[in-house]
Amino acid sequence: MKPAFIPALAILALSVFTCSAQNYVTLFADCNYQGKSFYLEAGNYRGYQMKVDNDQLSSIQVPSGLKLTIYEHDNFSGKSKTFSAGVACLDNEWNDMASSLVVESTLPPGYNANDYIVFYNDCYAKGFSRTLGPGTYSGAQLGNMRENISSFSIFGNLQVKVYTSSDNASGYSYTFDQTQSCLSSSYNDKIKSVVIEYRTTPGNYGGGNYGGGNNGNNTDAVVSFYTECNYRGNSVHLGPGYYQGDKLGMFRYDISSIEVPSNLRVKVYINNEQLSGTSYTLTENSSCLSGTMNDRIASIVVEERRFGGGGNYGGNNPPGGNQQVIIYTDENYRGQSVSVLPGTYGNMSLLNFPDDAISSLQVPAGFRVVIYEHPNFGGKSYTITESKTKFYLSGWNDKTSSIAVYRDR
Repeated sequence: MKPAFIPALAILALSVFTCSAQNYVTLFADCNYQGKSFYLEAGNYRGYQMKVDNDQLSSIQVPSGLKLTIYEHDNFSGKSKTFSAGVACLDNEWNDMASSLVVESTLPPGYNANDYIVFYNDCYAKGFSRTLGPGTYSGAQLGNMRENISSFSIFGNLQVKVYTSSDNASGYSYTFDQTQSCLSSSYNDKIKSVVIEYRTTPGNYGGGNYGGGNNGNNTDAVVSFYTECNYRGNSVHLGPGYYQGDKLGMFRYDISSIEVPSNLRVKVYINNEQLSGTSYTLTENSSCLSGTMNDRIASIVVEERRFGGGGNYGGNNPPGGNQQVIIYTDENYRGQSVSVLPGTYGNMSLLNFPDDAISSLQVPAGFRVVIYEHPNFGGKSYTITESKTKFYLSGWNDKTSSIAVYRDR
């Protein structure tokens, strides 16, 4: 365990794990995220359902994982334009011109942005931190966290395999399925690479993993991939999501058998790490892949075989269910917004959020936010444990230059 301080240069070097930050888009009647607003989940919306009134849409926020298509006329007719990111002010062709729209998810159903693990460089969830979702992370991808992990917190139905002798997530591993407040001397500051995956059984895990099948313990929540035929060798268990080559790590070009539960399907891409090109869809187990797929799978999509619908929400209260902090540039949860996973962010650019601009924030129960006056956690600080519509009494309006988010339970 090292001193519990946050080195600025280390924070700047960290790459932040990102995922679908919100499950809704936000519409605004005025430019710069001002005026009447409305939140929409995935679905189709006629003019009367947009709530910003016909031909009154001027700015939009579209989080990662969603796309928005706006139409010139009601009932999804006339010319259209699709957006996959926010726009502070629509151009003259579209400002105050939209009369209907469609919100679509670009993530497979079942994807859960609230499943992640937060790694800390000190014991007891202290020091600088990094949040990672399911995937394989080499020593290079861990960056300053390589051989620098002393504790971690697991949120969701996940487990983590840690490797102390390999930068490429290969060889001997130990599996944890519970939060570790302070790792033993066998692992503290010795972890070189990790594999984060969904748990396949509700029981306890732990011990060396050299391979072998899962003896029928596979649930309907994950697809299991093995490096050898007959469900043997090293294995990884992946829930619904997109897994490019870098997320597969050691399993890239090294998959020989697959177990697929009845409610999931898997699309495998051959010799392409970017989820494109030649692909095959599997809906059943394969004890030994054919020559066209064996040791040739470079990227994967796991998705549910049944798809759900959407809904809509009015007013200024976004849909619930997301266990993430949301910061806003304006009071009363208005203006530009960003969802923030637990972690330490030495400057606001790491979040694609303007400096000195936080005016309100939503804080779910069990979360703690510390905002700092200067970059790299310098100057005065202010700890927040509940949502704030404004900062008038505290004097912190538009004064935040770095931020740390902690999930305490």
